[in-house]
Amino acid sequence: MSPVKKIFFLCLSLILLIVLCVNSHLEKLTKKSSVELEPVSNTIVNVEKEEIKETIKEEETLQEEIVNEEIKEESETPKDTTTLNEEKVEVQKEITQEIKEEETSSTIVEEKTEDEPLITTDKRYKRTGNEKPIEELSINTQLLQIRIRDYVTKYPIVFQNSSNEISKKSLNTISTVVKMLKNHPNLKIEIAGHTDAAGTKKYNLGVSIGRAVAVKKQMIAYGFDKNKIKARGYGEEIPLVENNAEGYSRVNRRVEFNIVEE
Repeated sequence: MSPVKKIFFLCLSLILLIVLCVNSHLEKLTKKSSVELEPVSNTIVNVEKEEIKETIKEEETLQEEIVNEEIKEESETPKDTTTLNEEKVEVQKEITQEIKEEETSSTIVEEKTEDEPLITTDKRYKRTGNEKPIEELSINTQLLQIRIRDYVTKYPIVFQNSSNEISKKSLNTISTVVKMLKNHPNLKIEIAGHTDAAGTKKYNLGVSIGRAVAVKKQMIAYGFDKNKIKARGYGEEIPLVENNAEGYSRVNRRVEFNIVEE
């Protein structure tokens, strides 16, 4: 074989050897790459899972905070309600007192017989024509008389000093009594004026008549039938309590609403 051919075959052998080496090396690289890619892929998946877990945890934490805040608000709400209720204590007391008074009145009616009046009229009061003392009227009328008496005792009619001018505060008392009586159109009323013993009997009688007439006019102004009212003055003749040494008594200076016909 000539030298040229030997060189040619040698180069060809080298080329084949190189090709085989390259192929072998490529297979190893491919396997190694696939092996390395799998951990990377798993790492990415794990990271995503961790992020999801963190997100879920944050959402749960936020939800717990919201729930706790709602519980706190609910626990505080009754306190606000209690405060509002405390502001209404006086109103509730008044309503309770009225209910108790009604129950007491009902109990009295049950305990009394037809022959036993709930209240009586002092014999010094004048009664003319068809007028009757309260004990001769019906039980329902007697109950109404007790309600009016108790209300006027609690909120008495007051006048300016030495005059027949009714105080503004007392106008509400007269208005309330008119409302009580308007539901009973057949009833007739005596407006009875009284004084203490300070001054002469003649003067006190005149004052009591003048004040009774003033109350009558105010009742008419509030819509009460003028034909169903009789104004009378009794001066110092029918005191409720003993006057002091000078003859003064705030209790004895009063105006009464007495039912005389039904």
